[in-house]
Amino acid sequence: METFEKIYTDNYEAMFRVARKMVYDGDVVSDIVQEVFLYFFDKVNRGEKVQYPKSWLYRATYNKCIDYWREKKRFENIDLIEASKIEDEDNDNSAAKAAINLALDRLRPDERFLVILYSEGLSYKEIAEVTKIKFTSVGKTLSRILKKIEIELKCQCDELYN
Repeated sequence: METFEKIYTDNYEAMFRVARKMVYDGDVVSDIVQEVFLYFFDKVNRGEKVQYPKSWLYRATYNKCIDYWREKKRFENIDLIEASKIEDEDNDNSAAKAAINLALDRLRPDERFLVILYSEGLSYKEIAEVTKIKFTSVGKTLSRILKKIEIELKCQCDELYN
């Protein structure tokens, strides 16, 4: 197995991005990612074997994000004001980005996580490992979720322009 340092270095940024897409508060995101890696470190130090560290880290990050939303009793339908707080240095806060973020926020957390993993470039096989969805179902599930996003975006456009 790879060393903890290498696993941390190779995966920290990806876990941070995933958590940031699910929880929009930067301080909370940092705490979540830190907790995930501390838990992973403790697990490995106790001698427990983690066969697929990357998959384990993605799943643990998702679970910590869900725990956060449960604590805050804000599990679904984050309002637009919260969605506009996303800090994304790569893109400006355009109306299109706000609409996409709102559409993503209206997904169930497990659906949003699937889209996030896909946007992070994970293969269907890796997504299946992380989410425990059958490999053969990943594509169809993603297709249904993307269709939901498309419908939501069309509804938003209709509201804006009609």
